[in-house]
Amino acid sequence: MWKLMEVTPTTTFKVGVTAPPLEAGIALVHESKGGQYLRVAIFRFLCSRNACFVCTSMKWCGCISDVPHCMNGRLLSPQACRQGRAGVSALLGSRSLFRRHYDRVSPSGQILTRHRRAHRPATCVLAAAAAATVERSRLGIAQETLSTQRYDAGVEIRTSRSADAYTVDVTADPVRPMVLHWAVNEWQAPPPDSWPPGTNQVDEKAVQTPFDSSGRVYISFPARSCPSRVVFVLKETEPEKWLNSGAGDFVAQLKPPDLSNLVDKVIEAESTYTHWSLFNRFCMANDILDAADAAGGSGMALIYVWLRLSTMKQLDWHRGSSYQSKDIAHAQKTIAQRMADKARSGSDALAQQFARMTLAGLPRGGGDGDAIRHGILNVMRENGIREGHRPGIEDKFLEEWHQKLHTNTTPADITICEAYIDFLHSGDGGHFWHALWEKGGLTREALASMDHPITATPMHLPHLIGPMQHYLWILKTTHSGADMDTSMEMAKGSLDDGLCWTIHDILRNRNEWWVPGKIVEAREQLQHFWRREGASRDVLLLDIALDNYFRLCLERTDKAALSGDDLCEATALVLRNTVIAYSSEDFRQCQALWDRVRGQERWGKAWALQALAAVQRLELSLGAFADSLYSLTQPLAERFRDTCGVDPAYVANFGEEVARGQPVFIMSQLLKVLEPMLRESAEVAPWQVVSQAEAQGRVKVAALSEVQGRRFEEPTVLMAEAVGGMEDIPENVTAVLTASTTDVLSHVAIRARSQKVLLATCFDDTQLQELKGLDGQYVRLDMDPLGNVSATAMEASQAASNGASSNGAGKLPPLDIPKPKATKQWALQEADFGQGLVGGKSSNLALLRSRIPEGVSVPESVALPFGAFERTLEDSCNSDAALGISACMNDLEKEAKQKDGVPLALAQLRHLIRRTLRPPPALREEAAAAAEAAGLIQQGTWTEDPTAWESAWAAICQVWASKWSDRAWLSRRARGVPDSSLFMAILLQQVVPAEYAFVLHTANPITGAKGEVFGELVQGMGEALVGNHPGRALSFKSAADSSQSVEILALPAKRVGFFAANGALIARSDSNGEDLEAFAGAGLYDSVPLPALREETLDAASSPLLWDAQSLQAMLTEMVEVGKAVEASFGGAPQDIEGVWANGKITIVQSRAQVL
Repeated sequence: MWKLMEVTPTTTFKVGVTAPPLEAGIALVHESKGGQYLRVAIFRFLCSRNACFVCTSMKWCGCISDVPHCMNGRLLSPQACRQGRAGVSALLGSRSLFRRHYDRVSPSGQILTRHRRAHRPATCVLAAAAAATVERSRLGIAQETLSTQRYDAGVEIRTSRSADAYTVDVTADPVRPMVLHWAVNEWQAPPPDSWPPGTNQVDEKAVQTPFDSSGRVYISFPARSCPSRVVFVLKETEPEKWLNSGAGDFVAQLKPPDLSNLVDKVIEAESTYTHWSLFNRFCMANDILDAADAAGGSGMALIYVWLRLSTMKQLDWHRGSSYQSKDIAHAQKTIAQRMADKARSGSDALAQQFARMTLAGLPRGGGDGDAIRHGILNVMRENGIREGHRPGIEDKFLEEWHQKLHTNTTPADITICEAYIDFLHSGDGGHFWHALWEKGGLTREALASMDHPITATPMHLPHLIGPMQHYLWILKTTHSGADMDTSMEMAKGSLDDGLCWTIHDILRNRNEWWVPGKIVEAREQLQHFWRREGASRDVLLLDIALDNYFRLCLERTDKAALSGDDLCEATALVLRNTVIAYSSEDFRQCQALWDRVRGQERWGKAWALQALAAVQRLELSLGAFADSLYSLTQPLAERFRDTCGVDPAYVANFGEEVARGQPVFIMSQLLKVLEPMLRESAEVAPWQVVSQAEAQGRVKVAALSEVQGRRFEEPTVLMAEAVGGMEDIPENVTAVLTASTTDVLSHVAIRARSQKVLLATCFDDTQLQELKGLDGQYVRLDMDPLGNVSATAMEASQAASNGASSNGAGKLPPLDIPKPKATKQWALQEADFGQGLVGGKSSNLALLRSRIPEGVSVPESVALPFGAFERTLEDSCNSDAALGISACMNDLEKEAKQKDGVPLALAQLRHLIRRTLRPPPALREEAAAAAEAAGLIQQGTWTEDPTAWESAWAAICQVWASKWSDRAWLSRRARGVPDSSLFMAILLQQVVPAEYAFVLHTANPITGAKGEVFGELVQGMGEALVGNHPGRALSFKSAADSSQSVEILALPAKRVGFFAANGALIARSDSNGEDLEAFAGAGLYDSVPLPALREETLDAASSPLLWDAQSLQAMLTEMVEVGKAVEASFGGAPQDIEGVWANGKITIVQSRAQVL
């Protein structure tokens, strides 16, 4: 019988004769009835997406008789391959003679091409990498392919890893006598235990390993001692010839590098090397490319920023170094092709995106590099131009340019040639210099500063127009990048006839209105070509060019003239275009959501609310994408500015320009026009008032996070671009107006209402800019019945003389907080929760359990009482930690007296508590016993499992440390509460893995109307809501008359949700300075889930919150009834309630008095 098995070089077989040396891979073995293996074939899966090859080493214990073929990871006969049949059953009976040819077959079984090879003991058979991976998983072989690279030098490098080893597999194609000259890391000698058989050490840095008869070298390293990378060159022995990658050494990256080392390496070369050029830069980029990719998006951001600054000519192209045209052409081709490979198969979506962006700015390379040098000579010789000692027309410009082309050809030569052709047409010398600047940003000074300066104005020789147009084509084949016409010409040989016709049709009619849609159709077909393993860089350059032209077409469209329906369709087209190349689940969810929205009956109020929620989700996803690009690129650009002399003007807005330069950002322009139309249809005002109050003050434009700890001397209206949700509102701030959505029941909103501060969001950019234009002026803010906010300029003295007041102005009244009771217990059961021992959260939950309506549950909990932190500090196990913490508290007190703002000692204090505090043994024992008794954990979890207890202890310490969070300390200072008066109990509570989380206020938090329940709801856990994560929550209210249905005010637009694992716990702050009658203290202190919550982007296209109105109404009605019942259980006092919905049931996790 035939069967598959995993083999290693040490595998032995039950045969009567000695088996030859084996290689690692998957073995096909034929076993006799007696259990002996008669024939063995070792299959080594290399790579593929669609159709590609798998090298098979034939190791036969006996005679060579027959070889099964392999397709899609399954072993089949050639006939079965052609017919596309799949199944291991075909293996049992199918046989074929060893063939001298092989077919290239698609996964569907279609024969694509047929090749012939000489008969040898290694052949190529068919497979797809994905299917091969599935087959390996089926066999229980846990091996992950890290990368696969192919080079023009006739070598393929494959790296992989398993649980205990990393491997490098180098295959020569064609097979020839050759050795691998290799080392590890930065050319350090590899450890002897990693040497393959036949390896010899040649010097203190490197070893040499011969390729085996199948043209292969296989290197393996134990995972615990694996180097970061393997570097090598090739040495052919008959005849002797050394080969590299075409842009430096071959590199096989195994482990992610320290990114700072890569950055330092690049910066050192750019800032200190005396001999440096564009050629050297490409060689170094090629050398570190795999390392950058292994580091993910941040590593590829380095490559992008570096080469973009080079393209912008902000880094030297030539500094004491020259090179030949053929060398730069080869280097450009190598880096461009490898960048195309990374854009297809990079380590993550952002890494792929940065590779694509980098390729867009690179010259394509290749072509005939020598044709650049010979081409200019031919132009000069064939048209009577003097060259060297040859007689002819003396044109100093052509002579100078000719010298540059011989030694330092760069993409700038395309610009020079185009400007020269323009000059030849016009005959105006000034036009040449003008065209240089217009076409490529080159100046007279830039040309004069080159290693081979160009200073002369060209001579008017119109007979050179034709030859120079041909020479321009030669330059473009090497240096041009994502130019649509050039790319199509270069890529057409890789495309089928139908797609070629489509793209040529686009090029012929590029100004027609229908072109954007046709581009998207073409790109959807084109992706199947550029995503293929080994696809030419020209195909991806063509896709990039089409993508850029798509954006250009939409940018020049007059959006204001488009109808609402046209804007909807254009938005859908942009999303469809985006997901072709960017492998983002976020944008795919946006596309599905928008497709579902635009498929509904349009322009009614209900549809407009859905569309508004969808638009906000699209805006949030755009913002998240922009933020990721900015945060990864701007710091790197600033590093180059500071060390390499890059002009600050090019760096100031570098990250913003990178973000805005992506084709997907045309969608923001479309949504800007569409959103007001939707608001009008939904009858929604451009303002959302979260906290209603009278307000006046001097306008200041600043982020709320920037003014933490400030004490404003006069009433201030803060214009904040964004409100994060965890900030504190400084003294004398009377209003916070922002562009970011703020949840009505978020912590920052609750604090604003408690302080009587106006907090409102403006969705109209025009109004917002008008308000920002009042920066520095004193204004009065008014609100009309529809909720619109307006500002009227006035003099501060006028406000005082009129007796005007603002609720938020002035110093906040002192807060009197209750003193805790002393206890010797470390942990309390719920029955022992009592006033003075724990805070309001714990006390209210214990009370609520006895009064909760039937069908509603309260999670089990235990508590560490007031004083547990202080007693922990006093314990002998923390004597050293207590000294450090006490000293830091003294530093905090001194620093607070010296200046406003956030003291640096706060961060140090939090760090010491979280990192140095140890649990007293009695605390651990009592906490474990209480948690076991309450059913929070299984017996022995915290006493016998060190890892489980360490996680719990870390969460406890984080809650204690949050007493000194910036916002909590600032809030206490504003209310006159000394640190010594604040005590922190901790509520340890079960986490119910929520489908939805909600917050209810049983009195309207904005109007104060009692009996009118106001609620907000999000998908997942409540952290997205109370933490004011971007995007609106679903908001609703019910009238006092319960006969009326719940009114939905806004549909959800949150981009992310947070989800808990089964069996999770949460350590919740429960201080004596929160949940008070006059002070909620919402969100001042931390609550820490363990394990941490899982963050996911939300698939709104399938959310019942948007699409199942009947079920939603029923759920919200039940929540409202539960809220009224909880309020009744507390004597009719309005309540601030937090709860979750899971499996059709409501669980209340917290209720406290609502601060009105």
